[in-house]
Amino acid sequence: MQKPHLVVLVGTVGSGKSTCMRLLYLRLRRKGLKVKTASLKTGHLLAFILEVLLAKMLVSKGKDVYPIRALIEEKPHLFRRIFKLWLILDLISITIKFLISVYLPLKLGYIVIVEEYIPATISDYIYLSKLMKPPLKMDSLSIGYLLRMANLCVSMKTIFLDAESDELVRRWKVRGSPNEREDYIQMQRSLLLCISKRLSSKFLYVNTKIMLPNELIRISESML
Repeated sequence: MQKPHLVVLVGTVGSGKSTCMRLLYLRLRRKGLKVKTASLKTGHLLAFILEVLLAKMLVSKGKDVYPIRALIEEKPHLFRRIFKLWLILDLISITIKFLISVYLPLKLGYIVIVEEYIPATISDYIYLSKLMKPPLKMDSLSIGYLLRMANLCVSMKTIFLDAESDELVRRWKVRGSPNEREDYIQMQRSLLLCISKRLSSKFLYVNTKIMLPNELIRISESML
């Protein structure tokens, strides 16, 4: 009988997480294994609706950035006031997606490949809360809730993807996405990296500019 496994792909924006997830999924499916994919990115469902509505009403038109970033950059005082509401909505959204896309498939014996997941959510919350006084810490209620949620599952194997900054910028341009803030990328290379290592039973760091996709998928498969 197939054993459940949780494989988590985290890393910098544009490092190739979605591509890696798709290739690994296809490789495992061709072997006849039961595989599910999921994405637990911050700011989905209920929280995203709030972000979009506020950004459309209050942010300069034509600003080519994500709604949450536009609010932080143009309306930081407003974001401070709605942060707790946004956080509650996002935790509800994350919980729903976690139960449906991760917890239940693992209980049914699937291999689940997740883009982002709990480490990325925790690091994003801490990053976004830096506008607050005091900002969120690892012992806060919301982060404690996420950690308890993660403990409901089998131990995770994490692949952290990264590339040099100039390569990431090139990829953002190719796919037509807004440039990310340098401090956000550095947060991913420090806080996200640290949390991912701490919560993982197996951990692999990959520079996707150097490692070829086939080699990456072969190594990823060996972690199961």
